[in-house]
Amino acid sequence: MRGIVFDIDDTLYCRQDMLVKAAETVLGVTVPDWREFIRIFYEKSDINMAALESGEISTHDINGWRYNETFQILGLPYSSTDGGDAADVYLELQSHMELSQEMMKALDAFASDPGIKLAILTAGESAHQWNKVGMLGLDRWFDRSNIIVTGDTPFSKPDIRLCRMIEDRLGLKPDDLWMIGDNYDKDITAAIDAGWHSVWINRRDLPEPARLPDIEVRTDDELTSVLLTGLN
Repeated sequence: MRGIVFDIDDTLYCRQDMLVKAAETVLGVTVPDWREFIRIFYEKSDINMAALESGEISTHDINGWRYNETFQILGLPYSSTDGGDAADVYLELQSHMELSQEMMKALDAFASDPGIKLAILTAGESAHQWNKVGMLGLDRWFDRSNIIVTGDTPFSKPDIRLCRMIEDRLGLKPDDLWMIGDNYDKDITAAIDAGWHSVWINRRDLPEPARLPDIEVRTDDELTSVLLTGLN
């Protein structure tokens, strides 16, 4: 028996294009370097994460702040309200998000395999992340009791206690589990510390880390190819 644990954002679906498109729509400019834009935005995402997970700050408000901080650092022309407007556009784009056909095919294969248990471990505000579960139709493959949103717990990624919660819910040992995630510091280091296997989706082409995941991919096509081929 194996357990396969997915992050949601930039793992089950890719949100980077939506984040950049929202900025470009509001500012009326083309972001010159989308990788740098995403790097800064995600760097800012780590700030106040605990407050977001606890519900002290809304996802919309913190995204507006992240946008304005990113605009300022990149020297993009913006007004104080543009961050909030970009957050609005981003949420609208998210309302139409969906899984790729290849990802659905991989999840169908896993869900039909009696030797595999599926789970989700995702960070963020409880209501916002559960809304994504509904919008993406993840109930089709994932039992809700096997979905952990950090906003529903006292812990934040990469706290190893989240991994232990998954192990308890699935009834599996660490060596039987695989973590699939895009954030090396949040997803992959936790998996390594917990004794899990891991697949790192290195979308931003970051340099090789000191501790390597079992598998590294850089695109959605590479990820679904690995998933469909099998994790060994």
